[in-house]
This record gives sequence, structure tokens and C-alpha cells, in this order.
Amino acid sequence: MAESARTFLKRFLGFSIGPLVSSVIGFFTVPITTWFIMPDEFGKASMYALASTFLAMVIFMGMDQAFAREFHARTDKKTLYFNAVLIPLSLSIIAGFFILIFYKPFSMLLYASVQLDAMIMLAVSLPVSVFYRFNLLLIRMQERARLYSLLNILDRVLGFTFLMLFIFLYEKSFKSIVLANFCSYISISAINVALTSDYFKKGAHIDKALLKVLVKFGLPLIPTSLLAWVFESMDRIAMRQWSDFIQIGLYSGAFKIVTVLQLFSSAFNTFWAPTVYRWYETNVEKDLFHKVSTVLFGMMSICFAFIVLFRNIIIMLLSKSYTGSAVLVPFLIYIPIMYTTSETTGMGIGFTRKTSYSIVVSGVSAGINFVGNYLLVPKYGALGACISTAVSYMTFFWVKTMISRKLWWKFNLKAYIVNSAFMGVYSFLTLFTNNFFLELPLALMILVYNYPSIKYLWAVAFNKKLRRRE
Repeated sequence: MAESARTFLKRFLGFSIGPLVSSVIGFFTVPITTWFIMPDEFGKASMYALASTFLAMVIFMGMDQAFAREFHARTDKKTLYFNAVLIPLSLSIIAGFFILIFYKPFSMLLYASVQLDAMIMLAVSLPVSVFYRFNLLLIRMQERARLYSLLNILDRVLGFTFLMLFIFLYEKSFKSIVLANFCSYISISAINVALTSDYFKKGAHIDKALLKVLVKFGLPLIPTSLLAWVFESMDRIAMRQWSDFIQIGLYSGAFKIVTVLQLFSSAFNTFWAPTVYRWYETNVEKDLFHKVSTVLFGMMSICFAFIVLFRNIIIMLLSKSYTGSAVLVPFLIYIPIMYTTSETTGMGIGFTRKTSYSIVVSGVSAGINFVGNYLLVPKYGALGACISTAVSYMTFFWVKTMISRKLWWKFNLKAYIVNSAFMGVYSFLTLFTNNFFLELPLALMILVYNYPSIKYLWAVAFNKKLRRRE
């Protein structure tokens, strides 16, 4: 039986508390950090994050996504957890040793200098990341919203505390950012293991048939993940190759501005995965999936309009050395919006277990991103990287949506077409004008078009008649 819209919203808000509080902490963390860390050092910290993300995609082999897909279809959760963790944990240990043996060439590739301490942290963080991700995923799939939110808040508080500590007592460089993230990562992982200790007790075993199902689901996601990493990281790779650390730092500074929407995206995706698979297994009406998707895209389009409109005011929170980041915001904001919406329109691929189609989605997007960066970054630096990123994310959304629509059901595309067109026109308008009053009418048009989404959410939250109908 389908849950009411109000219950859905209430559970989503439960998952959102953590990211919301985290965004408030981040709102203060980012300006403080930019006053102490120069753009080039920010760029090096970004390269560490880039390497960490790449290695995680390789070692997980899609087993985390396979775990989420099978969670509501299996009764023996301990055995499912054990078999899902087995391969990533083994690969993480092997990769960690490989990094330590060849730390010099890896370090030169990332930082243009030998940084043994940073490479040690990268190697150690890999096996820790397995428990970090799977234990948080377990809490998500159990839909323990309050606990998940609490862990998110604790993670951000610890990260901020460690960062301030290392900036003032260690050094004002990228190493303080890396070390702070590493320490909070270790701390939260230890807490996660303690909270999910039942899954480490006897009772689980290697199930070859289950392992085969997990690998069959996850295996096509390996090239997909690699292509996705290229797709998501090509901007920084291109700037590392054809530009400099200052441009990477400006890019990272602009990305911090869209962090609030990125955190909302993370909160929604965290909540959506367990919900949508449960809905599918219980045969919830398809119209409900579509309603969530269109309302989500409408609200995020409104956020896009007003973050872009006030970008010059928001950027003033950062140090003056990051002023050039304002022009990048209209394009970077595509990342959370198009990715999050694609999670609602692209579920047909997961439902039908035809994950091989994900290779097509990531491959096409990565190819466009590569060409865009190759053409634009040498001449325009960070701006070229951001334009290429925006175009490729729009491509990612539409390719994934159309494939899902073919595999699943032919839902209406009007709202996606109109909002995509609005975003495209507005973002490219900012390349030729930086005038608040010239941009205001377009922002208001986006608001008016998506007013039904605001009205619907308001009704769900406060309208008694709507509650009675449900």
C-alpha cells in the first residue's frame, strides 16, 4: 500500500536534518577556510579527493549498489552484508599496499611533489571507506533517518573541529584539509561499526549463489563507475594538465558555493534509494514516482534561479582571492540538479537490473566532457571546465532518462524539457551579462512556471483537506 505524501515528506525531512545542519556548519566553514588556505592549496586538496573517489569506484565494483538493490529482496541481511563487503574489502587492502609501494610517482602525479604523509592517509582510508560506506548504507536501507542524520552532523562537526585545529597548530596548507577529513572519516567509521556490530557476529557465510547475483549486478557498474569518474573528474584532470592549481582552487571555491544544494542532493539520494526500491517491490503506482520527480526538479530549478541571481553576493563570503569563482557558479550548479533528478527518472535501469545500460549513459557523457574540456580549458581555464561540465551533466540526465523511459514506462517529459531550457538560457546569459536586474525577469519566470510544485509541497505539509484525501 502506498504511503501518503505527508508521510513521504516527513521521512524525507528526517533524512534531511543531518545534511541541513551540515550545510549550516559548512556555510561557516567555507569562508573561514578560504581566509587561511590559498586557491592553489585548495586545488591540491581537490586532487586528493579526486584520487580517493577514483580508487573507491574501482574497489567497490558496484557491490554497494548491488547491496541496496537486493536489501528488500533478501531475508538474511547478515549474509547479504557479508558477501557484499567481501570483495571491496579485499581489493581495498591490495590497493592500499600498491599505493604505499609506489607512493612517489603517485604523489608527483597528484601534487607535483612527493607527499608521503598524504599518500599514507590515502592508502589507510581505502579499507576504512568500505566500512564507512556499507555501514551508512545499511542504516539508510533500514530507513533509520534520525540516526543517519545524527551521524552526518557529527561527521561535519568533527571535520570542522579537526580542520580548525590543524590550520592553527599544524600548517595552513592542503595537508590540514586532508588530515581533517581523514580524522573525521576514521572517527565516524569507528562509530558506524559499533552501531552495526550485530552484522559482525557469527551467522553470516559465503553464499556462492548470492555472490553471483551481486557480482552480476555490480560487474557492469565497474566500467560504468570508471566512466562516471572520468565524466565527473575530467574538469579537474583537464585543469591539472592544461591549466594550474590556482584555476583548480577557484573551481573548488565555486563548488563550495553550490555545496548547500549538493547536500540537499545527497540527502534526497540517501532517502530515495531505500524508498524507491521498497515502492517497486510493493507495486506502488507509477504516477507517484513521476510526481516526486517533477516536484523535485521544479524546486531545484527554483534554487538554481536564485543561487545564480545572488551569486555575486554569496561569493563575497569567501576571501577576495576567490572573487573570480562567481562566474563559475551558474554552470557548476548543474551537477547536483541534473544528477539528483536523474536518480528519479533513471530508476528503470535499476528496476530491470539492466545495469549494462549505465555504461552507455556514462560513456556518452564522459566523451562529451572530454571533448569539451579539451577544447575549452586551455583557453578559458576553470570557466571552460565548468561549461563543459554543465553540458555533459545535461547530456547525462537526458540519456539516462530516455533509456529508463524505454525500459520502464513512458512518463511525461514536458516539465523536464521546459526547466532544462530555462536553465540553459539563464546560465549562458550570465556569460554576456552580470546585471542583477537583467537576470531578474528570467529568475521570476522559472519561479512562476514551477509555482505548482511549491503549492503542492505547501498543501502536503499544511492543507488538512489534502491529508484527509490521502
